[in-house]
Amino acid sequence: MVVRFGFRFLPIAALLIAAMNVPYVQAQGRHHGSSARGMAHGVAPLLVLGHDAVQKELALTPEQTDKVKQLVAEVHEEWSQQIHAAGAGSHGDRNQASEDQQKRHSEMRSNMANIAKSVNDKFRGKLAEILNRPQQTRLREIAIQAAGTQAFQDAEVARDLNLTKAQQDQLAAVHQEFADKFSQLRTEGGDRQSHDRYTKMRELRQDELSRSISVLTQSQQGTFAKMTGKPFDLAQLHQSHARHGGHTRGAKSA
Repeated sequence: MVVRFGFRFLPIAALLIAAMNVPYVQAQGRHHGSSARGMAHGVAPLLVLGHDAVQKELALTPEQTDKVKQLVAEVHEEWSQQIHAAGAGSHGDRNQASEDQQKRHSEMRSNMANIAKSVNDKFRGKLAEILNRPQQTRLREIAIQAAGTQAFQDAEVARDLNLTKAQQDQLAAVHQEFADKFSQLRTEGGDRQSHDRYTKMRELRQDELSRSISVLTQSQQGTFAKMTGKPFDLAQLHQSHARHGGHTRGAKSA
């Protein structure tokens, strides 16, 4: 028996969680392509754009597709160079103490977020020349969904939601709490790729998202729902990522 729910009967927070499901976001932990690293650390429309499923969703014309392919190659080249320059691609010594590893991960998150912003700012103009306004809007909606809870760390998202300092602190605390849980799960024995571990990490992502959304007021939740737009099947991004050997189409290896 299949139970169907009308969206108008669900609370805003539940809709947001449904819209920002985590198959692809979770899959980022198992792949090390440059696009995966970028979207794990903020809202990155230009990196999301490299996926076939996103291009199909945007209904690109053949001419747009050719231009996007060239742009994505330029974006990933810039992304790779900035990662190399910042040393953000290094995972450090696995034998480091837990506190040192957490500090390293925190620094990496900050570096990656800064790189993502820098790259997006650099190529924002070129993107606007290729996509029309509705396509740009939809691309950002998908990028916000793919970012998951990292979206709340995005400066533009925080501004549009009018987050207070207290809310930002609460969101940061939630993120740190779950970062510790993820770290603990990753250091547990067993196969990193096991179904059980994947399931646990997916559940943690959902819990983190639910907790983060609960920090928002009803009005902010409504605004955020509009920012994410209609749900996009994020699993398609993982499938596209896997088909291209860990790199998006037209992208160079980081």
